[in-house]
Amino acid sequence: MAAVDDIVKLMRQNPQGISFNDLCKVCENILEGQGNLAQVTESTRPRGKAILVSIFKMPELKQNPIRYVKCCWQSTVWREMMNKEIDRYTYRVTWSEEDGEHVGLCAEFPSLSWLEKTPEKALQGIRRLVKETIADMRKSHEVVPEPIATKAFSGKFMVRIPPQTHRTLAIQAAESGISLNRLVSSKLS
Repeated sequence: MAAVDDIVKLMRQNPQGISFNDLCKVCENILEGQGNLAQVTESTRPRGKAILVSIFKMPELKQNPIRYVKCCWQSTVWREMMNKEIDRYTYRVTWSEEDGEHVGLCAEFPSLSWLEKTPEKALQGIRRLVKETIADMRKSHEVVPEPIATKAFSGKFMVRIPPQTHRTLAIQAAESGISLNRLVSSKLS
């Protein structure tokens, strides 16, 4: 975890980009440094996550709005951040003949699905389920899958094929006057 001064600097630049643990560290540091007692907890509400700060002996805290904002991060900010995050995941809605309904899926969470009568509701349902799953994973300190859209790809991957297929492709590439990579890439496109 970063030092409190570094976190405060980042908060001034981008308040929505601060993690829950870093925010707790800042709140506790500010309040304890002034002789105040603080208990910082995370709360799940129907409308989103919020950070609650129970403060005892709170002199001058509201006189410094920067400190107050740090310690009273509203659930709407968290909700906006979560919505931006879940928008980066890869969703698909398809028809399930077996279930007779549309099914919403998320590539990064293959074990999750949502059935609804309309494709719009299936998409809303899977997005809501992903959001809740991410919140639960964070609460239990599990690693949240990175959205495919934000991953950096090198453009390289290794494929194992039978030696005869390799030979056939090498011959085709040589006869065409191109590299084996270009031939395979064009076949995959």
